[in-house]
Amino acid sequence: MMVAVSVQAQLVNPSFENKGPQDDQAEGWLRWGDWINRETTWTPVKDGTCIIGYHHWQIEKGDNSGLYQDMKVEAGKNFTFSIYANADKSTDSSKNAESVELRLESTVNGTQATVASKIYNLSDIASGTDWSKLQVSGVAPNDTLRVLIVVNPSKEAPRGGAVKFDAANLTAEQ
Repeated sequence: MMVAVSVQAQLVNPSFENKGPQDDQAEGWLRWGDWINRETTWTPVKDGTCIIGYHHWQIEKGDNSGLYQDMKVEAGKNFTFSIYANADKSTDSSKNAESVELRLESTVNGTQATVASKIYNLSDIASGTDWSKLQVSGVAPNDTLRVLIVVNPSKEAPRGGAVKFDAANLTAEQ
């Protein structure tokens, strides 16, 4: 007799508490681009003592930066990826990061394909001590799902401000 086993997706290090190969990297998360680092002294913090900080004021090029993690999931299920965000906004809004994109991807026919994407303008993200919950949902076409956080810088330098991330979560619709 065969019993179906449900695979529950579990993010590694969802609050970025554990350091990776370098102190400024979070265990379980891969990154690309410039100045998206695990921070142990920035505030506010949503959960624990560490966050991911995007140093927008230090970005010189127009390329995006981000983090991602690959997960084993149950094909055909609807998944929701969420993370809390907080922005240190420049007094000149044209210097702020342009947007944050949450994206779900999967490998289909040997290439990465977007399953779902949601873009949040920086003006929609809380500042001060408040946090905004960002989320995106999509159906996994197979048993792998990549969750991504993509930060798009302002079009022109000099840039200002920062974006903070904490308390990531991936849930499956029951």
